[in-house]
Amino acid sequence: MDRPSTRQILQRMTRRAHLLADFLAVARAGGIRQAAEQSAISQSALTRRIQELEQALDVTLFERSVQGMALTPFGAALLHHAELVEMNFNYAASELSDLLTGSAGELRIAAGPAWSFELAADAVAALSARLPAVKVSMLTRMNEATLPMLDSGRLDLVLGGFPPERQRSPEIEYEPLIEVEHLVFAATAHPLQRKRKVAAAGLATVPWIWFSEAVSGRQLVNDFFDRAGLATPAAAVETTSVQFGFRLLQHGLHVMLLPSTLASAAAAQGLAPLKLADPVGRYTAGMMYRPSLRRLRAFHEFRQALLDVLPRESVSARKSRPAGSS
Repeated sequence: MDRPSTRQILQRMTRRAHLLADFLAVARAGGIRQAAEQSAISQSALTRRIQELEQALDVTLFERSVQGMALTPFGAALLHHAELVEMNFNYAASELSDLLTGSAGELRIAAGPAWSFELAADAVAALSARLPAVKVSMLTRMNEATLPMLDSGRLDLVLGGFPPERQRSPEIEYEPLIEVEHLVFAATAHPLQRKRKVAAAGLATVPWIWFSEAVSGRQLVNDFFDRAGLATPAAAVETTSVQFGFRLLQHGLHVMLLPSTLASAAAAQGLAPLKLADPVGRYTAGMMYRPSLRRLRAFHEFRQALLDVLPRESVSARKSRPAGSS
């Protein structure tokens, strides 16, 4: 039997678009039973729907085993596009809701530590004051975890440092907002604070706190010590929490690599950046999102709220720039 053409596959998928939600449920849960337990659909009904989708597409989407159901290459390909369909349905629902009732939908945002401690929270507070009907979901993780979620449609917007050009997706908009410097923080009473310039050798023997997911930041620190001909010290403590890091730094033993956007918050906790003889590095940060997000009023209000709370010198040249321009 001949394989269906691309046009035939498109027609079959269009007629069965409602089955994509069932496919996503099974793919995310890892099995029919688990997906049925998380929804109001029986196992037998869910099984029939998955079989109907497989028959329509003439491919096997899942490998069945006693351990559960794993995606085949066909299933993995469909998963990516099904998540984007789901995302665009959410955008459509939000836009229609805004037109019908004045409600402005939902924003699923992720922010790294450079943003989440103050800037993102202040922007969300302003957004809530302007559009109280907006629901905001905020995930505080590093780019290594959040950018794949943005790519798959599980997030609407990521605030963070931009990946290298070669790693950027053509489907994502990268809007620069601020230049961030990597600084090494310590308690104001830390012995290294008394030095006019701290060399790499002085940092090689003190205990470090690392962000667990900060792969790019750790690479910059590796380069910092490499330039001095030294091995990078191992982490004494690893964490995903800025608050935990601040509290531990207050005890006066550790140092920690943090973005310059946290300088004022750190100062309020009795912490300050060390005066380094050689800078660690800096990067451009901003918003990453799909162009279709621009249709949502909630996005425009959040973007403006974020511009309003950023340091004035960071955004003076950007406030008049439309979202998505470069």
